[in-house]
Amino acid sequence: MTRELTILFLALTVFLSCNVSTRKTQDKKTSSIDTLQQDISESTNALEEILKTIPENIKPNFGYRFIISGDFDGDGKKEKLIEHFVSGLDNKETNKFYEGLSDYDQLVALTIKKEPYSFVVSDNKLIDTLHISSGGQLLGLSYLKNEGDIDGDGGDEISYVVNWADWSNLNTWRLMSYKNGKWIELYSFDIWDWQLPDLPSTFNQYGWFGLEDKLVNTTDDKISKEQEKELLAFKGLVKKVGTNKIQIIYNNCGDLDTTIIDLKQKK
Repeated sequence: MTRELTILFLALTVFLSCNVSTRKTQDKKTSSIDTLQQDISESTNALEEILKTIPENIKPNFGYRFIISGDFDGDGKKEKLIEHFVSGLDNKETNKFYEGLSDYDQLVALTIKKEPYSFVVSDNKLIDTLHISSGGQLLGLSYLKNEGDIDGDGGDEISYVVNWADWSNLNTWRLMSYKNGKWIELYSFDIWDWQLPDLPSTFNQYGWFGLEDKLVNTTDDKISKEQEKELLAFKGLVKKVGTNKIQIIYNNCGDLDTTIIDLKQKK
């Protein structure tokens, strides 16, 4: 079970909304829709089978929520950005993880079932919501950081990485800026999930091809506090080297694998 489940639903919607002008085209579309419906049915059945294996005594683990401070709208005043992780079933804040699961597949199934929605809001109500993602295999954020004023307009830019409930190592780092009343993406690049520190109360175990398992610890506060220290001390993979210029660090090895990006040339 991967993010393809969500993609299949979106693709099905597109197919159903298309108008065709010839019988030959209609036959092709019908065939494609039948294939998609079959794939969705098989994925749904697999999801239900996994849900049947979940122990009855599992306990919800709220999971870490990022909160960062900065002047994101450039008005000279500090504000906060706060991560939220909400279930689409009741539109209420929900837990990210569970204690007592025996298999990572179970976490993925439970996550899909609650139709999650992830977003970031500011304590300054004039700043619009940053919508991260909704539905599917979403576990909120793996990372959120204030990068400072990179483009010289007086407002701080931010970086974020989505925490996907899947088995892939590959992810995307996004650099965002708040301009003219909305969030825009300045730049993005591929990363490996193992480049990021663990979130407090979670342990990610990666193999050659992706995530092998996720172990959740909800009892040892000392370990969680140490993890939070490491998370806050992490310098990230973006470094300002001039106005509208950033250095991307691809492998956590400093100058051994980096590149300079001129953001003006990317617009």
